[in-house]
Parts: sequence; structure tokens; C-alpha cells
Amino acid sequence: MGVMPFSELMDDAEKRGYAVGYFEAWNMESLFAVADAAECTGSPVILGFSGIYLPHRERIRTDDLRHYASLVLSVCRGLSVPCCSIFNESSNFEWVMESIDAGFHLVMFTDEHLDYQEQTAKVSAIVRKAHSCSSAVEGESSPLPGAGGGAARETAGEGSPRRGEDIDRALEFVTHTGIDAFAVDIGQVHVHGRRRVDLDFNTLTEMKKRIPVPLVLHGASSLGPDTIRTAIDLGIRKINVASSMKRVYFDALRTGCREAGDEYNPYEIIGSGLEKDVLMKGRLAIQNHVEDLIKLFGSAGKSGG
Repeated sequence: MGVMPFSELMDDAEKRGYAVGYFEAWNMESLFAVADAAECTGSPVILGFSGIYLPHRERIRTDDLRHYASLVLSVCRGLSVPCCSIFNESSNFEWVMESIDAGFHLVMFTDEHLDYQEQTAKVSAIVRKAHSCSSAVEGESSPLPGAGGGAARETAGEGSPRRGEDIDRALEFVTHTGIDAFAVDIGQVHVHGRRRVDLDFNTLTEMKKRIPVPLVLHGASSLGPDTIRTAIDLGIRKINVASSMKRVYFDALRTGCREAGDEYNPYEIIGSGLEKDVLMKGRLAIQNHVEDLIKLFGSAGKSGG
């Protein structure tokens, strides 16, 4: 089955009441791990990379976005499950435009430093180009706290969700820009799994009634399983996960390096693909984590129509 338009992925998720996971990769091992998890569970999946740090001005080396696009598109074409690619959540307008030219199926621009009017204007321009190239666009009317890559400083306690965004303004944004999916603000924040966050389900319920495009949930690494299941029941159709994946990857690498000791064979522990390979340990840790999330999202076994 392989590559499928984003709209068709969302149509099936809506029809059968599940959410498609976007499990964010950052290198080859993490991308392959997500692909393996989707294949093993028979799940639709969205693969891609974050636009926060790839174009970051303080990055030690700036890599060519086309290389990342080629990698993820090649992996997508090799999958048997329904899938598409994304260049996600970038504040760099030029890179988002370039990502469309590079062939990403779904793109997202957001900039916490822009006001509502500026954000709307830039997203509208991206939508015009993306739709002319058969790509889709995800958008948000206001970035979540911590969206720039750092942990949010906001400290609403568990059981006291931060109030969600104004639904009238959300509808205005969706209508004016023409985006294909809307990232909701229903109380979540980017705290990268450091604590649990509760959601404003009343706002989500009203959004589902009034917003005419698929609803997306960011910041899932800080949400409990019951919270995620309820959000899906109330209409969330795409869920983004990144921080928890990086945590399990880092923990696996740290454990593998410690177990290697001082008398290690460098050929075995880096890049061999054997049992002692610390990169393989990280890859398998990600795969296991993503498989668990896929089952939680209800998308396991949904690769057939």
C-alpha cells in the first residue's frame, strides 16, 4: 500500500475512530525504528523530521534538507502500510517552502514570535504553494507553551488543565488559511514528559463539532494513557510524539555504553547491528515504545481498508 495522501489517512482514521501517530525521527536509526514498528503492528503511520533544530542558527553543522527528504520518502515508498511524510513544526518560513519542493507530503509552519495576523498570513502563503504541489498543511493559530524546543515554564498542576484556545478564532484561522489539519490547544504544554498534563475536553468536544478539518494533538509525551484514549474518542485523529522517544533512545544508549565497559570492540558496539551495538539497542528501544503507542492510539491492524 505504501504512500497515501494525508487526507486519505485522516479519512480512514475518522471512519474507524483511531488516531494516526506521527513519531518524530532525528536520524536514520530512529526513522527505521518507526517504520519497523508500523510494519510489525500493521499500522498506518506518519514519518518525518522536526523543523525546530534542522535550520537552527546555532546548529554546529547545517545539513541539506533534501537529504532528509530523500531518506524519509525512500522509507515511505518501501513500506507496506499506509504512510506519508512530514516536515513538522518549523518557524523557518524558507525551510518550510523548501520542504514542499523537496517532496514532503505534509508540512507545518509555526512561530511563537509572530502575532495572529502574521501567523495567518504566512500559513496562508504556505497553503497556496503546498496545494499547488499536492502537499498538505497542518497549522495552529497559536503555538503551545514550549513549542520552540525548550520545556514550557508554565506549571499548571495535574488535574487543573490550562484553558484551551478560543474556538471562534480557531475556526477563523482554519477558514482563512485553508489548512488541511488543525493542531489544537486544549491545555497541553511541551514539558517533554517531565510531568503529566490534563486536557480541556470541553473545548475539544466543541472543536470537533465546529472545526471542519482533522484535529491534531501535540505534546503527547506528557499525557497519560487514559487522557490520550479520551482525546481520540472525542475526535483527535493525529497525535505527535517526540520527547518520550528521545528519552528511551538516550536511556538505551547510556545503558549500552555502560555495559560495553573498557575492553570493547569498536566494530561491534558501533554500527555492527549485532547484540552489543549500542545504536541497535537504541533503535530497538524506540521500536518497542512506538509499538506500544500505536496500540494505545488504536491504529494497530488498521493498514487494510
